Amino acid sequence: MYSAQRRQEILKLIQQTGLVSVDDLAARFAVSPSTIRRDLNELHRLGVVQRTYGGALTPDSPSSEAPFNVRVTSRHEEKDRIGKAAAELVRPGETIFIDGGTTTEYMLTHLPAALAERDNGLASTASTGSATGSASTGSASTGSAGGSRTTVVTYGLNIVQRLIDQENITVVLIGGILHTPTLTFGGVFAADSFEGYNMRFDKAFMAASGVSAEAGITNAGFEEIPIKRRAMRSARESIMLADSTKIGVIAAGVVAPTEQLTRLITTTEAPPQEIDALRRHGVLVDLV
Repeated sequence: MYSAQRRQEILKLIQQTGLVSVDDLAARFAVSPSTIRRDLNELHRLGVVQRTYGGALTPDSPSSEAPFNVRVTSRHEEKDRIGKAAAELVRPGETIFIDGGTTTEYMLTHLPAALAERDNGLASTASTGSATGSASTGSASTGSAGGSRTTVVTYGLNIVQRLIDQENITVVLIGGILHTPTLTFGGVFAADSFEGYNMRFDKAFMAASGVSAEAGITNAGFEEIPIKRRAMRSARESIMLADSTKIGVIAAGVVAPTEQLTRLITTTEAPPQEIDALRRHGVLVDLV
């Protein structure tokens, strides 16, 4: 099937169903996901569809974002690998920002175990130092019997829900108007409260609709962009969590240039040319 014919068929499907995913289209037309992404990007350029996280919507849809419950189950295995790698970067006692979104939520599956493992390692080191005669300097300043408390700042309702029962994690929720497609709080209330706290983060774990060397970090949801910008400016390290469908994608709203990104965690399915281009811009890229 020629590309023009395939794009016509894709457009018909979107008009019939209202929403399509890259994975479903790739299986239906027996082509690669990257081919489908090019098709959808071209249809988006022509103004006949709206690009979303991992798919497309009809252009008259009230939102360019797929519903949260659709996105959270998309590319589950990729997101879980990314989340595990991200969790392993957090040290006990740090103050971190975790962006709203589905990929960042997968990080929380692994965060408690990763923190406990690091806490145990620190306690073991302190105990060894004390046993070898470092009584004056061997007190466990890095933790206690209960472990070091890590602070998580977020504006994502789904993030808070996953952390409620974690004893060694202090959660700070930035409130505002709830944006239901992403389960995040936004608007002037959220922006003002963020500025009022004047926070600094050791690390900011970010999510976005697209990451590219050309356009930097971009997002479909404009309500979230002011918070994302503030978080990245306030962090020593900005770490992007993005599955392969986001790499090379350019969404409508610009969050930050590529130079503001410290590290990208994505998967081996990501387009190699785009990964090489991001590395040339100085971004550390972890392929998991």
